[in-house]
Amino acid sequence: MPLAELISQIQELPKIDKLRLMEFLATELVKEEDANFFVANQEYPVWSPYDCSEAANVLMNLLTTKRQEQDG
Repeated sequence: MPLAELISQIQELPKIDKLRLMEFLATELVKEEDANFFVANQEYPVWSPYDCSEAANVLMNLLTTKRQEQDG
């Protein structure tokens, strides 16, 4: 099947199927790149904005500075 035909069929898919296709393709690429990239039943840390008050303070200070520059 030519790529152009495949793309036109993908464009007709519902959003959820496009997301599933992206997940499938990403998984396939990882498998081809390194078979041991992710290990089954292994925990991997994921960054979360929770309990990051220092970062929130930096952003608030930046916003305050920008507002003062615009008003001043």
